[in-house]
Amino acid sequence: MKYLLWIVIGYLAWRWFKASQNRKAESPTVSDATDHVVSPDAEAMVKCNQCGVYLPVSEALPGPDSQFYCSDLHRGSRNTS
Repeated sequence: MKYLLWIVIGYLAWRWFKASQNRKAESPTVSDATDHVVSPDAEAMVKCNQCGVYLPVSEALPGPDSQFYCSDLHRGSRNTS
């Protein structure tokens, strides 16, 4: 009878361990949550050379030396210091 009790306790512990392993494997991890799906129609983003704001390349204003700006004001007031 004593051995049967230990076998039942061992079996229940094994089942609990397996269930916790399955839950851990099924739960999303932090890296899964940060993976981004890029759609085929996604547009490239560029950074304004003056203020650092990111905007779609279609809305950016081109400047000299392949630089981009978010507005005419920033394109005209380039800081050369």
